[in-house]
Amino acid sequence: MQQLPDDFIAALDATAAAYLTHSDPIRQSGFGGGAERWLSEREPILDGVNRSGTLIDIGCANGYLLECLVTWGAQRGLHLDPFGLDVSAPLVERARARFPGREDHFYVDNAWSWEPARRFDFVYSLYDCVPETYLEDYVRGLLARVVAPGGRLILGAYGSRTRNLPAFDVAAFMRTVGLAVAGQTTVGSAPEAQFAWTDAAAE
Repeated sequence: MQQLPDDFIAALDATAAAYLTHSDPIRQSGFGGGAERWLSEREPILDGVNRSGTLIDIGCANGYLLECLVTWGAQRGLHLDPFGLDVSAPLVERARARFPGREDHFYVDNAWSWEPARRFDFVYSLYDCVPETYLEDYVRGLLARVVAPGGRLILGAYGSRTRNLPAFDVAAFMRTVGLAVAGQTTVGSAPEAQFAWTDAAAE
C-alpha cells in the first residue's frame, strides 16, 4: 500500500499535540465554536444512523464526539456501541478514560493503513483524514475493510464560519467517484458542515 506523505503525517502529529494543549473537551476535539455550535454541527452525523449498532469514529481524538453521539443517539432511540481509532496514543488514552469497561474498543493506528480485527455497522470519518488525492482509495478501503456487510460509511467535512469557508462537498465527491449516496445533510449557510453516507454491499 502506498504510504501517506511525510508532511501529512507530521501535520497529523502537530494537530494532535495542539489538541492536547486544551482542557476543554470540545477544544480538545479540535473545535472552537462553543457548545451550541458543537451540537448543531455534530449531532446531524446521526442522520446517517438508521438503526442501533456499532459505531466507530475514525480520528476519534479524545472520544468526546463519540460520547456525545451515544447520548444524542439515545435521544433518538438508538443504542450505539462506541469504538474509536486515532493516530495519537495520548488522545486515545483520554478516549478510553471516557468509556470505562470499553477500553479495548479504542485503537491507536493510522486510518489509511489500519487493518481492523472486526468490522462495524456504522463508520464515521472526516474526509481530510488523508490528502484529497488519496480520498477515493481511502473511502473504498474503509468500505472493504472496516464497514460491516450491509453497514454504512458516513463521510463528514467541516468548514469555517469565521473564514466563510464552506465545508467540502462530500456527497458530490462520492457521486464523482461512482459511489451511491444513500443520504446527505448539511448544516448552516456556508455550509459549516456536510455529511453524506454510502452503504456497503451485503454479503
